[in-house]
This record gives sequence, structure tokens and C-alpha cells, in this order.
Amino acid sequence: MRRQGQARDTDPLKLKLLDWTEGKERNIRALLSTLHTVLWDGESRWTPVGMADLVTPEQVKKQYRRAVLVVHPDKAVGQPYEQQARMIFMELSDAWSEFESQGARPLF
Repeated sequence: MRRQGQARDTDPLKLKLLDWTEGKERNIRALLSTLHTVLWDGESRWTPVGMADLVTPEQVKKQYRRAVLVVHPDKAVGQPYEQQARMIFMELSDAWSEFESQGARPLF
């Protein structure tokens, strides 16, 4: 019931990003492995990655940098998906900061 009210009152783009981050707040591995679900139509520079590709800190760093190349707001200036790219970038940046502050530990 609350979800329906929120859906009615919230921007669809914001709602899509809330769905993407729900339960994954500041978890860089989870956000990167599901990034393909929030990218705009026609985005071909990103290939989905699984958790098996995000085990070591080096793998996470590599995939994070690849993601930033796709969603960085400077790359989307004047595009219809500029706002979406900015919001995705902010979420990934926050998660990356958290990952680094926790010592960038391996998954296992």
C-alpha cells in the first residue's frame, strides 16, 4: 500500500533507482552486478558482471572504473539520460567510498 503511494508521488526515474539500490545501499559489488538493470535503453558499453567477477578488490576497482566510464555525468551532457547517469554515478561513488573506507576487503 505504501509502495503504491510512493510510486504515484515519485518521479519514475527516481523510483527505478530506489528499486535498484533497495537492500544494496553502499554495497559496491551488488550495485555493479545489477547495474545493467538501471541503464538507459541503447547503452552498449556496459556488459553485465556477476559476483564471481567481483571477488577481489582489484576486480571491484576494475569494474567500478568501467562503470564510471559509462555513467559519468560529463559523458552524458545534453543527452536525454543525463539525469539518470548523474543519479547512478552518485550511488556508485557513495558505494565506492564506503568500500574504500572499509579497507577494500576480498569477498572471501
